[in-house]
Amino acid sequence: MLAAIIERPHHLELRRVPVPDIKPDEALVKVAASGICGTDLHIYEGQFISRYPLVAGHEFAGIIVKTGAEVEGFAPGDMVACDPSIYCEHCYYCLRNRQNHCENWQALGVTRWGGFAEYVAVPKQCLHKVKSCSLPEAAFIEPLACVVWGLEQARPELGDQVLIYGAGAIGLLHLQMALRTGTSAVTVVDKRTDRLELASRLGAARTVPADGHEDHTLKELAPRGFSLVIDATGVPAVVEKALGQVQNAGKLLIFGVCPQQARISISPYEIYRRDLKIIGSFAIRKTFAQAVDLMESGAVDVLPLIGRTLPLTGLPDALEEMAAGKAPMKLQVQMGE
Repeated sequence: MLAAIIERPHHLELRRVPVPDIKPDEALVKVAASGICGTDLHIYEGQFISRYPLVAGHEFAGIIVKTGAEVEGFAPGDMVACDPSIYCEHCYYCLRNRQNHCENWQALGVTRWGGFAEYVAVPKQCLHKVKSCSLPEAAFIEPLACVVWGLEQARPELGDQVLIYGAGAIGLLHLQMALRTGTSAVTVVDKRTDRLELASRLGAARTVPADGHEDHTLKELAPRGFSLVIDATGVPAVVEKALGQVQNAGKLLIFGVCPQQARISISPYEIYRRDLKIIGSFAIRKTFAQAVDLMESGAVDVLPLIGRTLPLTGLPDALEEMAAGKAPMKLQVQMGE
Protein backbone atom coordinates (compact mmCIF):
# COMPACT_ATOMS: atom_id res chain seq x y z
CA MET A 1 0.00 0.00 0.00
CA LEU A 2 1.01 3.63 -0.39
CA ALA A 3 1.69 5.54 2.82
CA ALA A 4 2.93 9.06 3.60
CA ILE A 5 5.60 8.55 6.24
CA ILE A 6 7.09 11.42 8.23
CA GLU A 7 10.62 10.16 8.83
CA ARG A 8 11.65 13.24 10.82
CA PRO A 9 10.47 16.85 11.06
CA HIS A 10 10.05 18.45 7.62
CA HIS A 11 10.87 15.17 5.88
CA LEU A 12 7.93 13.20 4.45
CA GLU A 13 8.27 10.28 2.05
CA LEU A 14 5.62 8.53 0.00
CA ARG A 15 6.49 4.84 0.09
CA ARG A 16 5.06 1.45 -0.71
CA VAL A 17 4.85 -0.57 2.50
CA PRO A 18 3.05 -3.80 3.46
CA VAL A 19 -0.64 -3.61 4.35
CA PRO A 20 -0.72 -3.73 8.18
CA ASP A 21 -1.54 -6.95 9.94
CA ILE A 22 -4.45 -6.69 12.34
CA LYS A 23 -4.72 -7.99 15.91
CA PRO A 24 -7.77 -10.00 17.02
CA ASP A 25 -9.43 -6.83 18.39
CA GLU A 26 -8.78 -4.70 15.29
CA ALA A 27 -10.29 -4.14 11.86
CA LEU A 28 -8.49 -3.29 8.65
CA VAL A 29 -9.99 -0.11 7.20
CA LYS A 30 -9.50 1.01 3.62
CA VAL A 31 -9.24 4.80 3.92
CA ALA A 32 -11.56 6.83 1.70
CA ALA A 33 -11.04 10.36 3.05
CA SER A 34 -8.63 11.91 5.52
CA GLY A 35 -8.70 15.55 6.56
CA ILE A 36 -5.48 17.52 7.03
CA CYS A 37 -5.51 19.18 10.44
CA GLY A 38 -3.34 21.83 12.04
CA THR A 39 -2.07 19.10 14.36
CA ASP A 40 -0.77 17.22 11.32
CA LEU A 41 1.22 20.32 10.44
CA HIS A 42 2.58 20.53 14.00
CA ILE A 43 3.64 16.87 13.75
CA TYR A 44 5.26 17.48 10.37
CA GLU A 45 7.17 20.43 11.82
CA GLY A 46 8.27 18.52 14.94
CA GLN A 47 6.17 20.62 17.32
CA PHE A 48 4.04 17.87 18.85
CA ILE A 49 4.41 14.80 21.09
CA SER A 50 4.71 12.36 18.19
CA ARG A 51 7.68 10.10 17.59
CA TYR A 52 9.02 9.22 14.17
CA PRO A 53 8.68 7.55 11.76
CA LEU A 54 4.93 8.14 11.72
CA VAL A 55 1.99 8.11 9.34
CA ALA A 56 -0.10 11.06 10.49
CA GLY A 57 -3.79 11.66 9.78
CA HIS A 58 -6.34 11.39 12.59
CA GLU A 59 -9.48 12.69 10.77
CA PHE A 60 -10.40 9.77 8.56
CA ALA A 61 -13.19 7.50 7.41
CA GLY A 62 -13.31 4.46 5.20
CA ILE A 63 -14.64 0.95 4.61
CA ILE A 64 -13.84 -2.18 6.62
CA VAL A 65 -12.18 -4.86 4.53
CA LYS A 66 -11.26 -7.35 7.26
CA THR A 67 -12.06 -7.91 10.94
CA GLY A 68 -10.17 -9.64 13.72
CA ALA A 69 -11.59 -12.67 15.52
CA GLU A 70 -12.65 -10.61 18.56
CA VAL A 71 -14.40 -7.83 16.59
CA GLU A 72 -18.17 -8.21 16.85
CA GLY A 73 -20.83 -5.93 15.38
CA PHE A 74 -18.73 -4.92 12.37
CA ALA A 75 -18.21 -6.64 9.04
CA PRO A 76 -16.38 -6.13 5.76
CA GLY A 77 -18.19 -3.50 3.71
CA ASP A 78 -19.25 -1.38 6.69
CA MET A 79 -18.61 2.33 6.31
CA VAL A 80 -16.92 3.71 9.42
CA ALA A 81 -15.59 6.89 10.92
CA CYS A 82 -12.64 6.31 13.22
CA ASP A 83 -12.17 7.93 16.61
CA PRO A 84 -8.38 8.23 16.83
CA SER A 85 -8.24 8.32 20.65
CA ILE A 86 -7.22 5.13 22.43
CA TYR A 87 -7.65 5.14 26.21
CA CYS A 88 -6.39 2.59 28.73
CA GLU A 89 -9.52 2.91 30.95
CA HIS A 90 -7.57 1.96 34.10
CA CYS A 91 -5.30 4.94 34.94
CA TYR A 92 -6.07 7.71 37.45
CA TYR A 93 -7.79 9.95 34.88
CA CYS A 94 -9.68 7.23 32.98
CA LEU A 95 -11.20 5.95 36.22
CA ARG A 96 -12.49 9.49 36.83
CA ASN A 97 -13.98 9.76 33.31
CA ARG A 98 -11.29 12.17 32.12
CA GLN A 99 -10.06 9.97 29.31
CA ASN A 100 -8.62 12.79 27.22
CA HIS A 101 -5.95 13.04 29.94
CA CYS A 102 -5.31 9.28 30.00
CA GLU A 103 -1.82 8.63 31.34
CA ASN A 104 -1.35 5.96 28.67
CA TRP A 105 -3.09 7.90 25.90
CA GLN A 106 -2.49 6.83 22.32
CA ALA A 107 -4.00 8.12 19.10
CA LEU A 108 -4.12 6.96 15.51
CA GLY A 109 -2.17 9.43 13.41
CA VAL A 110 -0.48 10.95 16.46
CA THR A 111 1.32 8.16 18.33
CA ARG A 112 0.30 5.26 16.04
CA TRP A 113 0.14 5.10 12.27
CA GLY A 114 -2.97 6.81 10.97
CA GLY A 115 -5.03 7.84 7.99
CA PHE A 116 -2.51 9.16 5.48
CA ALA A 117 -2.19 5.66 4.06
CA GLU A 118 -4.39 3.41 1.99
CA TYR A 119 -5.11 1.07 4.89
CA VAL A 120 -5.14 1.43 8.69
CA ALA A 121 -5.40 -1.12 11.50
CA VAL A 122 -8.09 0.31 13.79
CA PRO A 123 -8.99 -0.99 17.28
CA LYS A 124 -12.62 -2.01 17.66
CA GLN A 125 -13.33 0.68 20.27
CA CYS A 126 -12.40 3.34 17.70
CA LEU A 127 -14.90 2.20 15.04
CA HIS A 128 -18.22 3.99 14.48
CA LYS A 129 -20.61 2.97 11.72
CA VAL A 130 -21.96 5.66 9.43
CA LYS A 131 -24.94 5.20 7.13
CA SER A 132 -26.56 8.55 6.33
CA CYS A 133 -23.56 10.64 5.33
CA SER A 134 -20.82 10.34 2.74
CA LEU A 135 -17.30 9.26 3.69
CA PRO A 136 -15.85 12.75 2.97
CA GLU A 137 -18.44 14.09 5.45
CA ALA A 138 -17.64 11.30 7.90
CA ALA A 139 -13.99 12.41 7.93
CA PHE A 140 -15.25 15.60 9.63
CA ILE A 141 -16.71 13.69 12.58
CA GLU A 142 -13.42 13.79 14.50
CA PRO A 143 -13.06 17.62 14.44
CA LEU A 144 -16.79 17.90 15.14
CA ALA A 145 -16.32 15.67 18.20
CA CYS A 146 -13.59 18.05 19.39
CA VAL A 147 -15.97 21.00 18.96
CA VAL A 148 -18.70 19.15 20.86
CA TRP A 149 -16.30 18.58 23.76
CA GLY A 150 -15.26 22.24 23.73
CA LEU A 151 -18.86 23.43 23.86
CA GLU A 152 -19.74 20.90 26.55
CA GLN A 153 -17.10 22.62 28.64
CA ALA A 154 -18.04 26.19 27.71
CA ARG A 155 -21.80 25.50 27.98
CA PRO A 156 -23.31 28.46 26.12
CA GLU A 157 -26.66 29.43 27.57
CA LEU A 158 -29.95 30.34 25.90
CA GLY A 159 -29.78 33.87 24.54
CA ASP A 160 -25.99 34.19 24.80
CA GLN A 161 -24.11 36.38 22.35
CA VAL A 162 -21.09 34.49 21.05
CA LEU A 163 -17.92 35.78 19.38
CA ILE A 164 -15.70 33.46 17.37
CA TYR A 165 -12.19 34.41 16.26
CA GLY A 166 -11.28 32.42 13.16
CA ALA A 167 -13.51 31.35 10.26
CA GLY A 168 -11.59 28.28 9.22
CA ALA A 169 -13.19 24.84 9.34
CA ILE A 170 -13.05 24.65 13.15
CA GLY A 171 -14.43 28.14 13.65
CA LEU A 172 -17.30 27.42 11.28
CA LEU A 173 -18.09 24.14 13.05
CA HIS A 174 -18.23 26.13 16.29
CA LEU A 175 -20.54 28.61 14.57
CA GLN A 176 -22.98 25.93 13.47
CA MET A 177 -22.99 24.18 16.82
CA ALA A 178 -23.36 27.42 18.80
CA LEU A 179 -26.43 28.25 16.74
CA ARG A 180 -27.88 24.87 17.74
CA THR A 181 -27.56 25.68 21.47
CA GLY A 182 -30.02 28.58 21.43
CA THR A 183 -27.57 31.47 21.35
CA SER A 184 -29.15 34.75 20.24
CA ALA A 185 -26.38 35.76 17.80
CA VAL A 186 -22.93 34.65 16.71
CA THR A 187 -20.32 37.12 15.45
CA VAL A 188 -17.29 35.86 13.51
CA VAL A 189 -13.92 37.60 12.98
CA ASP A 190 -11.41 36.65 10.29
CA LYS A 191 -8.87 38.22 7.94
CA ARG A 192 -10.31 36.67 4.80
CA THR A 193 -13.47 38.05 3.25
CA ASP A 194 -14.29 34.76 1.49
CA ARG A 195 -14.38 32.98 4.83
CA LEU A 196 -16.53 35.71 6.35
CA GLU A 197 -18.95 35.37 3.45
CA LEU A 198 -19.18 31.64 4.11
CA ALA A 199 -19.74 32.34 7.82
CA SER A 200 -22.69 34.56 6.88
CA ARG A 201 -24.16 31.84 4.67
CA LEU A 202 -23.86 29.36 7.55
CA GLY A 203 -25.75 31.62 9.93
CA ALA A 204 -23.42 34.20 11.47
CA ALA A 205 -25.45 37.24 12.48
CA ARG A 206 -22.46 39.53 11.97
CA THR A 207 -19.00 39.24 10.47
CA VAL A 208 -16.08 41.51 11.22
CA PRO A 209 -12.88 41.74 9.15
CA ALA A 210 -9.64 41.48 11.14
CA ASP A 211 -8.29 44.68 9.60
CA GLY A 212 -6.66 46.25 12.65
CA HIS A 213 -9.87 48.03 13.65
CA GLU A 214 -11.80 44.97 14.77
CA ASP A 215 -11.54 45.76 18.50
CA HIS A 216 -13.30 49.08 17.99
CA THR A 217 -15.90 47.52 15.69
CA LEU A 218 -16.67 44.77 18.20
CA LYS A 219 -17.06 47.26 21.04
CA GLU A 220 -19.60 49.14 18.93
CA LEU A 221 -21.49 45.92 18.23
CA ALA A 222 -21.41 44.70 21.85
CA PRO A 223 -20.45 47.50 24.27
CA ARG A 224 -20.61 45.17 27.27
CA GLY A 225 -18.81 42.38 25.46
CA PHE A 226 -19.88 38.84 24.60
CA SER A 227 -21.16 36.08 26.88
CA LEU A 228 -18.80 33.56 25.30
CA VAL A 229 -15.70 34.22 23.21
CA ILE A 230 -14.11 31.32 21.33
CA ASP A 231 -10.60 31.42 19.91
CA ALA A 232 -10.31 29.11 16.92
CA THR A 233 -7.10 30.64 15.55
CA GLY A 234 -4.34 29.32 17.81
CA VAL A 235 -2.65 32.72 17.49
CA PRO A 236 -1.37 33.91 20.90
CA ALA A 237 -1.89 37.62 20.11
CA VAL A 238 -5.51 36.91 19.25
CA VAL A 239 -6.06 34.95 22.47
CA GLU A 240 -4.57 37.81 24.48
CA LYS A 241 -6.92 40.44 23.09
CA ALA A 242 -9.93 38.09 23.04
CA LEU A 243 -10.20 38.37 26.81
CA GLY A 244 -11.03 42.05 26.41
CA GLN A 245 -14.17 41.12 24.45
CA VAL A 246 -15.61 38.95 27.23
CA GLN A 247 -18.39 40.59 29.21
CA ASN A 248 -18.44 40.52 33.00
CA ALA A 249 -19.01 36.96 34.28
CA GLY A 250 -18.43 35.68 30.74
CA LYS A 251 -16.25 32.90 29.38
CA LEU A 252 -13.25 32.56 27.07
CA LEU A 253 -12.82 29.17 25.39
CA ILE A 254 -9.25 28.66 24.19
CA PHE A 255 -9.80 26.07 21.47
CA GLY A 256 -7.14 26.85 18.86
CA VAL A 257 -3.75 25.22 19.46
CA CYS A 258 -1.13 27.87 20.21
CA PRO A 259 2.59 27.05 19.96
CA GLN A 260 3.75 25.20 23.08
CA GLN A 261 6.30 27.85 24.05
CA ALA A 262 3.97 30.83 23.45
CA ARG A 263 3.13 33.19 26.32
CA ILE A 264 0.49 35.90 26.69
CA SER A 265 -0.02 38.70 29.19
CA ILE A 266 -3.25 38.88 31.19
CA SER A 267 -4.33 40.75 34.31
CA PRO A 268 -5.18 38.47 37.27
CA TYR A 269 -7.05 41.41 38.79
CA GLU A 270 -9.27 41.65 35.71
CA ILE A 271 -10.12 37.96 35.92
CA TYR A 272 -10.94 38.38 39.63
CA ARG A 273 -12.84 41.66 39.38
CA ARG A 274 -14.90 40.71 36.31
CA ASP A 275 -15.64 37.07 37.31
CA LEU A 276 -14.10 35.78 34.09
CA LYS A 277 -13.75 32.09 33.27
CA ILE A 278 -10.94 30.85 31.01
CA ILE A 279 -11.60 27.37 29.63
CA GLY A 280 -9.23 24.99 27.87
CA SER A 281 -10.35 22.15 25.62
CA PHE A 282 -8.05 19.29 24.68
CA ALA A 283 -9.00 16.69 22.09
CA ILE A 284 -12.09 14.51 22.66
CA ARG A 285 -13.66 13.10 25.78
CA LYS A 286 -16.17 10.45 24.74
CA THR A 287 -17.94 12.82 22.33
CA PHE A 288 -17.41 10.92 19.08
CA ALA A 289 -20.76 9.12 19.20
CA GLN A 290 -22.61 12.42 19.65
CA ALA A 291 -20.71 13.83 16.68
CA VAL A 292 -21.76 10.85 14.55
CA ASP A 293 -25.40 11.52 15.42
CA LEU A 294 -25.04 15.23 14.65
CA MET A 295 -23.41 14.54 11.30
CA GLU A 296 -25.91 11.89 10.27
CA SER A 297 -28.88 14.06 11.27
CA GLY A 298 -27.70 16.91 9.06
CA ALA A 299 -27.25 19.25 12.04
CA VAL A 300 -24.04 20.57 10.49
CA ASP A 301 -23.08 21.25 6.89
CA VAL A 302 -19.43 20.35 6.31
CA LEU A 303 -19.12 20.06 2.54
CA PRO A 304 -18.70 23.86 2.13
CA LEU A 305 -15.76 23.60 4.53
CA ILE A 306 -13.72 21.49 2.12
CA GLY A 307 -11.46 23.93 0.33
CA ARG A 308 -9.87 21.35 -1.94
CA THR A 309 -9.48 17.60 -2.28
CA LEU A 310 -6.21 15.97 -3.29
CA PRO A 311 -4.65 12.54 -3.73
CA LEU A 312 -2.27 11.15 -1.13
CA THR A 313 0.64 12.10 -3.38
CA GLY A 314 -0.34 15.76 -2.91
CA LEU A 315 0.13 15.69 0.86
CA PRO A 316 3.71 17.08 0.97
CA ASP A 317 2.75 20.17 -1.03
CA ALA A 318 -0.45 20.58 0.99
CA LEU A 319 1.47 20.68 4.28
CA GLU A 320 3.81 23.33 2.90
CA GLU A 321 0.78 25.28 1.67
CA MET A 322 -0.70 25.17 5.18
CA ALA A 323 2.60 26.23 6.71
CA ALA A 324 2.62 29.28 4.43
CA GLY A 325 -0.95 30.16 5.48
CA LYS A 326 -2.26 29.80 1.92
CA ALA A 327 -4.56 26.79 2.30
CA PRO A 328 -8.19 27.34 1.21
CA MET A 329 -10.21 26.06 4.19
CA LYS A 330 -9.97 22.33 4.99
CA LEU A 331 -7.77 20.27 2.70
CA GLN A 332 -8.86 16.65 2.44
CA VAL A 333 -6.98 13.68 1.05
CA GLN A 334 -9.32 11.40 -0.89
CA MET A 335 -8.10 7.99 -1.95
CA GLY A 336 -8.75 6.56 -5.40
CA GLU A 337 -10.30 3.18 -5.98
